Amino acid sequence: MLLFFFRSLQTKNVLTRTPARHNDALFSPASYSPIGTPRTRKTTAGSGKIVYTLGNPTIINNAQWSLSTQPKITVKQLLQHNGKPLDIKAKYMHDRLSQKADVAADRIFNISKSLCMKVFGEKTEDYVLSHVDVHTQETVKTIGTIYSDYDGALDSASTLLVGSDIMMCRTVRLNFSKMKSVAVFPGQVVLASGINPRGDVFVVEELFTEQDLMMPSPPRLAEQLSFVVAAGPYTNDDDLVYDPLQDLVTYLKENKPNVLILTGPFVDSNHKLIKENVTRTETFEMFFEKIMDGIIDTVGTDTTILVVASYRDAHADPVYPTMPMTLSRAYSNVHMLPDPSLVDLNGLTIGLTSTDILDHILTQELAVNAGDKVKRAVNYLFHQKSFYPLNPPIEDTINFDSDLASKFANIDQIPNIIILPSDQKCFLRLVNGCLVINPGRLADVNGGTFARFIITPTDPKEESNPFSYIGCQVRKV
Repeated sequence: MLLFFFRSLQTKNVLTRTPARHNDALFSPASYSPIGTPRTRKTTAGSGKIVYTLGNPTIINNAQWSLSTQPKITVKQLLQHNGKPLDIKAKYMHDRLSQKADVAADRIFNISKSLCMKVFGEKTEDYVLSHVDVHTQETVKTIGTIYSDYDGALDSASTLLVGSDIMMCRTVRLNFSKMKSVAVFPGQVVLASGINPRGDVFVVEELFTEQDLMMPSPPRLAEQLSFVVAAGPYTNDDDLVYDPLQDLVTYLKENKPNVLILTGPFVDSNHKLIKENVTRTETFEMFFEKIMDGIIDTVGTDTTILVVASYRDAHADPVYPTMPMTLSRAYSNVHMLPDPSLVDLNGLTIGLTSTDILDHILTQELAVNAGDKVKRAVNYLFHQKSFYPLNPPIEDTINFDSDLASKFANIDQIPNIIILPSDQKCFLRLVNGCLVINPGRLADVNGGTFARFIITPTDPKEESNPFSYIGCQVRKV
């Protein structure tokens, strides 16, 4: 039995839970009783089923998903500004319009420079680019940012290219009729080649969106490491019993990994019962502490636990990037991380976020004959060098702080692994030498999922191929 069971009952004037089957509601807030009679626990069809597999078949077939060794794991935050990571002392939503313009200008300049080096070579200063609205019947090249002419997703009639002229705002409508395939999204910096015979419509003949990327260095691990990755929400959308989380904890009790990665939301502010203030007899912070205490007590101190904040958590700062959440008690093996994060674990670099940037981009992009949407969306992040390159952000969904994002949301190096939780169907991919994992949601109407993977020490002859030293699965909870 988990040790935190009676913690919430110590609060005065707390409503007790339903007496029947307390063990099934260990993670519930103190005031929540699912029903007044013994409830039937929800069961998920296919529990334990492997729904996705990627990696070396030998590693997977011989996998010991529970930790076989206990190496000391050091966790270093690589997303820093002036030598410091994002912390709870950071100020947010103080950036002025002029600051936002400066941030956007710096981003456009840096990406444009990389695109020009890819297209023209090193001597980019010898080539003169045209303004986006130049009137010409000859092919020219121009650089700008993709935007929509109206609210909503891009389409062939609404796509604009906004130039980077500091003296005035120059815009032109884009026509992709001469292109066999196209994939663009709002906020994307691109280099376009084409003609503008009337001055108001740029007919695109070729679009350059990818820069030269440096592949991640192979991880220099001395010992094998096992991981489990789960993404919130952790309870079903019609209760606060946290059955999916309890099922995950049961799995972890029998299969303790070297590293456990948990991304929020834990106390989802979008949950209808949270909105109704069901947890009124204990604070959201207390409720979150209870959840973490239960997980930590079960997993123990041999497993390193990484907890990624979410702006959707009721007790978190409602801003992106999101400051790390806090615990009143310090644990040597628990690391509270901001969203997003880029961490180094014994030479293995892992990118982490709890924000569904993939779904945000894919619902706003214009894509025609563009191929695999997952690979495409992940490449957007790498080539735009950002965990959240979409601009403007999804309306009424995310409070985006451009100043914090310019400091703490950059992808200056491709990690060995990147965790991208999403409402999109769970997946595993290798993209530009990086293992990309969407573990799915732990609580899902079709059955929650989580990911587990193993990284083995690399063979110098095969270290350039991640497929050779990883084994990864997505499993139903």
